[in-house]
Amino acid sequence: MKKIISLILALVMIASAVAMTACENESATEAPTEAPTEAPTEEQPEIIPETPHPLDCLRIGGVDVNEFVIVSNTAAGGVMTTAATELQKYIELTCGTKLDIVEGVVPAGTKRILIDGEIRNPDDNDTWGVYSDEDGLVLAGTAKRSALYAVYYFLEHYLDWRFFTSDCETVYEHSLIDLVDVDDTFTHQYKVRGLYCYDYSDSWISVKRYFNESSMRNLPEELGGMECFTNMGIHTFWMLNEDSSHNSSKPCLNDPATRERMLGNIRKYLDANPTVDSIHVSQNDNQSYCLCEDCKEDIDNYGAPSGVIIEFLNYVCGDLETYNGGAYKNVLLITFAYHYSFNAPENIICHDNIVIEYTLSELCHQHSILDDECVESDEKTVRPNQDIVLQIKKWAEISKQCLIYDYGLNCRFYYCAFPQFDVLRENYQFYASLGAWGYMNLSNPHQNGTDFSELRFYLYAKLLENPNMTEEEYQTHINEFLAAYYGPGWENLRAYLDWTIKAADENGKCYSFHSTPETIFGRNVFGPMDEQFQTWFDTALEMAETESQRTHIRRIRISADYLAISDNFNDAYKSDDPEIKQGIIDRTAQFLADLRELGLEWVMESRKLEESYSERTKPRSF
Repeated sequence: MKKIISLILALVMIASAVAMTACENESATEAPTEAPTEAPTEEQPEIIPETPHPLDCLRIGGVDVNEFVIVSNTAAGGVMTTAATELQKYIELTCGTKLDIVEGVVPAGTKRILIDGEIRNPDDNDTWGVYSDEDGLVLAGTAKRSALYAVYYFLEHYLDWRFFTSDCETVYEHSLIDLVDVDDTFTHQYKVRGLYCYDYSDSWISVKRYFNESSMRNLPEELGGMECFTNMGIHTFWMLNEDSSHNSSKPCLNDPATRERMLGNIRKYLDANPTVDSIHVSQNDNQSYCLCEDCKEDIDNYGAPSGVIIEFLNYVCGDLETYNGGAYKNVLLITFAYHYSFNAPENIICHDNIVIEYTLSELCHQHSILDDECVESDEKTVRPNQDIVLQIKKWAEISKQCLIYDYGLNCRFYYCAFPQFDVLRENYQFYASLGAWGYMNLSNPHQNGTDFSELRFYLYAKLLENPNMTEEEYQTHINEFLAAYYGPGWENLRAYLDWTIKAADENGKCYSFHSTPETIFGRNVFGPMDEQFQTWFDTALEMAETESQRTHIRRIRISADYLAISDNFNDAYKSDDPEIKQGIIDRTAQFLADLRELGLEWVMESRKLEESYSERTKPRSF
């Protein structure tokens, strides 16, 4: 039986910027500038195994690993050096053997693990592999980035490592692993992979989980360098039109002066950044759009406001076919299907270079995206999933390329549980079926989550890698994570997770990432469960083996206390028994102190905790 050996790292986090403005140039009078091309070196936390060398014997083709060397072009620096040193480190942690690293060519017959940045797939940063040959093993990828992916892929799939979070890695115990006749190539469907959340602002966990979009993290050259697929930013109409902000800007895309000004700024940006292959030309982050007579006529003709946007983008694409000798004719123009532009237009076809980014801000998280029952909702922030699928299918009929922009948090109630784990697998199978070449996800960028968010991030990564996993595989990923992250008492956390899913299902209402806790769970559901919650969390804390595990348990406990205390607050505060009244006051004060101690001072995406609260303030009102 496999035994979990948890390797808890010291948490190293980079200060996070808000994802929605990550790459934007804030000047309204100049063309946007490119994102930084260099990033500071970020040291990986030291790994201290609780039990050293969980693998008794590692062989490659029947030969003991201590007969091998690691061969890599480390003289090239960057990813090749990192790949070699990471492989060396993790093999030593796994079985106790520290292999020498050799640059360049080795004598014939030398047993070696070759980190190959040139021979196979030299131009494909999204394909990597592990192959046996007569001299041992080849870990194949590019010197740009995927050679490093190949190392982590090898460690996970062949030495049984798990890279869960920035502060939790796990390896499973074996007596013998012998790698014979390995021939394994992996190609990631999504060429752009961005996860905007607090934990993944750490560069190392991002790379270990194959994320490459760096708007929210500083990827140093040794991890592949900065890569921002929308260097100009998103929600760019206001910038291109030289407005002061996106809040009031609603440029008329039928006005010739506006068109020329926006086109001119696109040209100017491309002239200054001739190597970019895509830019965002998309609506501002509000619900305002022009309703002049010409625009109204277009909206009527196209059946949706999005038609005005597509007409403008077609105009830009046509211009770029010839501007500057056609130097930018292959640049992709990415635009949102988002709020007022989500409905697909009629009577128009998108230029081949237009990419539609399906922005799933109104998705119902109670039902899977293909659930036939999700056809209507009384929640104003939710668009029924059947309507979302219908619009995506209509877009697919008139466009050739798409991206996914998903959401994984309750952005208005950070301390609330967000129990959508029973629909993620089906949703991500659908996303993969669209042939989307890019994926973005906005989760909590401010702080660690109290809603099993770190589990959610890990599942996102695994579902992007293997969207067609079985339900059994999916549940295995969940349990492996919980066991490593929360320690021996993890089944108590699993019980709480399952309870939140069941409570939302029994309430049965559609909910979005803006919905209130009452919409998700109903009223006064957590209060009656308070005693059971305390038992689960107290037991898990007593069984925890490390301080990190205790911190993780305390963070997830916040979500239960947040609503349980609030549900019981009024009755306890009005009680004739002074001990009961003082008890709820003291517990609320302790809850607030826990938030501050755990660094959970953001209440929602736009507001932090106040400096003080009166004793009559329940957590739900923070």
